[in-house]
Amino acid sequence: MSIDPANVAGVGMIRFGKFPASVTLEHMAAAASREAISDAGAKVTDIDALYVGHVFGGPVAGQRIAVNLGLDGLPITNLENYCASGATAIREAWVALAAGLHDVILVIGVEKMTDRVAGGVKPDPGDLDAAVGYVMAAGHAMSARRYMADHGATREQIASVAVKNHAHSVHNPYAQYQHAISLNDVLSARPIADPLGLLDCSPISDGAAAMILCSSNGLKRLGIAAGSTPRILGCGLVSGSLQLGSDDLNDEDVSRRAGAAAWELSGVGPSEIDFVEMHDCFTIAEIVRMEGLGLIPVGQGGRWTQDGLTSIGGKLPVNPSGGLLSRGHPVGATGVAQACELTWQLRGTAGGRQIESARVGLAYCKGGTVNGTDGGSVTTVVMAQ
Repeated sequence: MSIDPANVAGVGMIRFGKFPASVTLEHMAAAASREAISDAGAKVTDIDALYVGHVFGGPVAGQRIAVNLGLDGLPITNLENYCASGATAIREAWVALAAGLHDVILVIGVEKMTDRVAGGVKPDPGDLDAAVGYVMAAGHAMSARRYMADHGATREQIASVAVKNHAHSVHNPYAQYQHAISLNDVLSARPIADPLGLLDCSPISDGAAAMILCSSNGLKRLGIAAGSTPRILGCGLVSGSLQLGSDDLNDEDVSRRAGAAAWELSGVGPSEIDFVEMHDCFTIAEIVRMEGLGLIPVGQGGRWTQDGLTSIGGKLPVNPSGGLLSRGHPVGATGVAQACELTWQLRGTAGGRQIESARVGLAYCKGGTVNGTDGGSVTTVVMAQ
């Protein structure tokens, strides 16, 4: 399957963190959007449409943001796919550009969590998983236990994911946390769900990220030379499925299918990926999802991390931004933030976290679980320079 690439003309973010109620969702989204518009050398009047990913933003969040930007009246699409909401907004913008509906699109991912969520998302009374205590941390703790039993992985190897990602985020001015941590810090942190502790878990965050995506005609309108910008080659989107008769918590069928969609749509194979922005909501998630994509041999993710193969300078760097564990995880903003990081890496402007000779990157964003399925939705974005 061949679909025209989307050109990334500009990107922008605000630093992720925990902000007072006076820092609103609309203000965060507008700030990141203005950065992206400026980065593209564009004007507000150049924008044809908005695609906005959010989870807790309330009704017509995109329209409220547009008013703050002076973009009211344009076609605006709001998308909610839990943690994959921002990445899904990128995918829908990519499709719209390929269809010729628009030439210059503003994509926004945004979330204000700290005044809506306390200690975790309040479960829906009708959620069967929550009713029996199978919430996010518990599910990933079970995944970690099964992985350790099946592959002989150690607690230290799993904890190494957090150590690595915090080391990367030291060089990311947009990260919620910008300090290194030790292996002992992770192992001795407050227990959350055995064997995982506090530093194995991504934080509750506020934040926004934005992109200007263009068709070839859109680049001409903005006066940007063709071939001078990173391009989105393909965006896969799959949903989880009920795994009847399977007792393998780490089967990662959804990751395999998400990877297959990415390879088919982009024309890029797994061996061509230079670096990955991975949805590491928990330390174990980075390991099993990389293996599910076929980027690391099954059972070796823990050893790869401990041995530095997934660090900057290693064989396959993962989460040079610091990932969700350290950059932060404002759920609707995460997918767009991942794509911003791909853009900076491909431009060669990532500073102290720059990956040498980065030419092709993959972002993987997974959103939610639904009563025993292997995932609500997964979006994969492949970008190249």
